[in-house]
Amino acid sequence: MILKHKFGKLKPRYLTTFEPLLKKYAQFGGGSVEDKFYKAKAFSNVYEFYLYCFFLGLNRNKKLEITETDKAKGFWEIENWKPVDLVEQLFVCAIGESDFDMVEVEHMEEPQIKSEVSKVLRLIEDYANGGLLTIQQELDEDEESAMDDLFFVRLLAEE
Repeated sequence: MILKHKFGKLKPRYLTTFEPLLKKYAQFGGGSVEDKFYKAKAFSNVYEFYLYCFFLGLNRNKKLEITETDKAKGFWEIENWKPVDLVEQLFVCAIGESDFDMVEVEHMEEPQIKSEVSKVLRLIEDYANGGLLTIQQELDEDEESAMDDLFFVRLLAEE
């Protein structure tokens, strides 16, 4: 339960170079369902797009690390993301791809636990930013491809 709380407080970041892409396809700052419909966003919330990008990056094994010199922005804590089942899958996949040892964590002190949780956060960020890069590259190659209603489905289906 302690780990779930720690993971829930994480605020993943994205590279600011991807902000136009996020704003184009996802709703920032909530709003009514009607408002989201009229704005014709592919994703109702930024975190939904971020989840998609994580799984796209994971599927393509494409990571893009945020370095200390990069400009990055965070947003809403993960504990607020929905659907919860999908968020839990994000953690399962990130932990599975990392060297995070669930058994060993039980015997660690708080600073070590924080360090291990940070490793999982960085992996989530790396795959999500890799997914954002994949989308940006696809659009750079053929901007019209995004006009296809199945654009995001097709990206996940491709390898």
